[in-house]
Amino acid sequence: MKLASLFLVLPVLFWGLSFVAIKVVLRELDPVEMISMRFLIAAPILYAITRFKRLSIWPKGNWRLLGSGALIVFTHFWIMARGMQETSASNTAWILATAPIFIAILARFMLKEKLRLSQWLGLSVATMGVLLLTANGEWSNLSWLNSRGDLIILSSCVTWALYTIVARKVTSGQSPLVVTFWMIALAGIVFVPYSLISSGIDRFLAVSDITWYSLIFLGAFCLAFAFWMWAEGLRRFEAAHVGLYLYIEPIFAMIFAALLLGEQITVWLIAGAALITVGVFVAERVGRIRSVSNRTPADAARTN
Repeated sequence: MKLASLFLVLPVLFWGLSFVAIKVVLRELDPVEMISMRFLIAAPILYAITRFKRLSIWPKGNWRLLGSGALIVFTHFWIMARGMQETSASNTAWILATAPIFIAILARFMLKEKLRLSQWLGLSVATMGVLLLTANGEWSNLSWLNSRGDLIILSSCVTWALYTIVARKVTSGQSPLVVTFWMIALAGIVFVPYSLISSGIDRFLAVSDITWYSLIFLGAFCLAFAFWMWAEGLRRFEAAHVGLYLYIEPIFAMIFAALLLGEQITVWLIAGAALITVGVFVAERVGRIRSVSNRTPADAARTN
């Protein structure tokens, strides 16, 4: 697997496990408290990596665009956490797998990106795979969009698509690591003090060890490292192409559910996973060729 593809696979691996961790944290903290702690953990890690790599901490991009990205990041996390209070982790994983459709649509209109027929074919095949995963042999399961929590989660697909578009714009010509740090830091500057003051420090000190372990995983791996790697992938590929990797997320969610929750892996789940893999391969292969052919020699020197 090439390094550029690894930048996209590792984030969805972490995010596939994040649904379990979020459920654990929400037993003791509300959504805003959880998100604030994730920002508090992630921002120093990203800053330390930036200094270790000897990068300038000051971004070259538009501060208004960075601020918009920070607001979108918080809104996305809040919507998703709010929805997970009313629906299951499994439902969340399947619903969020529709995000590439929103990314492709927004990228078409906002970034003027055009997907080739092969890429739309890959998108369609992967979507069929998600439907098989969701149905799991019982087509009545496709009525999962039947609660307020499910609808809230679906709306977070739109916020994630918006974040992907903004990140694609702001990482052009500058370090994705610096951009990721500032988006998270700007959101944290607002919400961390608010959460500490409104909830009180004692509330966070009183949470259980398993909740703190989950928060550290969510902040360090699912936010700091995953968002950095996702931004690296966005610098190398078009937004719609990057979004296709989100289809792999339900596969990881399925595996973690089997290992950690004892959920059964059926032939339908395997068939769905296979279709998702084929769809992503078809779209990713074409997207990689197109991405490389569109790069200038300067781009190639900067990203290799």
